[in-house]
Amino acid sequence: MAVALQRESTEYLYLGITGGPPSVGAEFALLAAGQRPDSGDWKTAVVVSGQAHALWADAKGSGVKGDYYIGCLVGAFGGNTVAPPPGDYQVWLRLTDTTEQPVRIAPIALEIA
Repeated sequence: MAVALQRESTEYLYLGITGGPPSVGAEFALLAAGQRPDSGDWKTAVVVSGQAHALWADAKGSGVKGDYYIGCLVGAFGGNTVAPPPGDYQVWLRLTDTTEQPVRIAPIALEIA
């Protein structure tokens, strides 16, 4: 699945995750295909877990499926730091729990047009 965002836009990119949410946090990395993330590539993401969360309806409406969602605000509006230039990106996800830190390539690609 590919998600296209206009370079002038700032909006959340969501991933649906099954299981329980991580106890420590989540991060995204947006990289060109074939690249692997370094420590400086990871950006803090929002864990959206439960209907009481302010972004729950937005995450559910994004079309991705999961028990909870990980969201990353993409775009430069408001001084946001995740503002990649136009291009195609592979989305990486890192979840941090007390004893594990799985890293996965997300099943979506991001196009900034």
